[in-house]
Amino acid sequence: MTLAGSVGEQVTIQFPAFDVDGLTPMTGLVDGDFDKVLLVDDAVSAQTVTVSEVGSSGYYVMEFTPDADGLWYAQVETPAEDIYADQIAVGPLTTDAVDSIAEGVWSEALPGAFVADSAGERLSSTDDRVETVHNALIMAVLTAEAGSTSTVLQTAAGQVDGFYDGLTLVVRNSSGSVARRIDSYVQTDGTFTIPELPFTPDVGDDVIVLGLLGEVAIAGDAEIGVKIAEIHQLLGLDPENMVCISKTRQVTGDIVLENTEIGDSLCVTRTS
Repeated sequence: MTLAGSVGEQVTIQFPAFDVDGLTPMTGLVDGDFDKVLLVDDAVSAQTVTVSEVGSSGYYVMEFTPDADGLWYAQVETPAEDIYADQIAVGPLTTDAVDSIAEGVWSEALPGAFVADSAGERLSSTDDRVETVHNALIMAVLTAEAGSTSTVLQTAAGQVDGFYDGLTLVVRNSSGSVARRIDSYVQTDGTFTIPELPFTPDVGDDVIVLGLLGEVAIAGDAEIGVKIAEIHQLLGLDPENMVCISKTRQVTGDIVLENTEIGDSLCVTRTS
């Protein structure tokens, strides 16, 4: 089996040590009890390899830190002359792998114009694991202004303090497009405070603010909130306030009966 690693990242390989019967664990061994071999691209490496026991279990770990890209070979021989070995491919991801990841990450803004109030999609993640996909609304399309840093963005936004708190902000820079959660927003200089970006925004970089549909739309707007409550009732989703309206019509000759249901009430209108 070939493991994957990177320069400067410690490699840990676990293995057991048994006595000559092949069954009895050998406990209490120290680093000097093992013979070790470390190669990189078929040449002996000068990197230090250490072996230590996991508690007093008879299980051990061999550890070393690669200092160069290449195909590494690590081998350890126990006092009972059992040999354990692994290969480690150390280096950057292949171009294909990088491209496939770039196409799938949610923080990459696609090329093109972004218009305020247009709809899109964004991913929500917990503990770095992607959980769900949410519809999103582009709340604002702004630009970075002078004075912006990797953690503080100054824009021309004019909303009141806290208006954008907790929403998602995307910065489009020549180094890439990155999304961050908005820790806080204040009206002075349209200032957004966010977790650190991997670059300092340039003046004129796009700053796009996203919000969840259905949540952001009614924030601070009592009239819209009332309208949504009415729609909720009309759809029959509020059992305490049923205002569901339905109509049916029956026609017999010149007689027309129109039945109108409003909640638990029925109104019949006859015309001829």
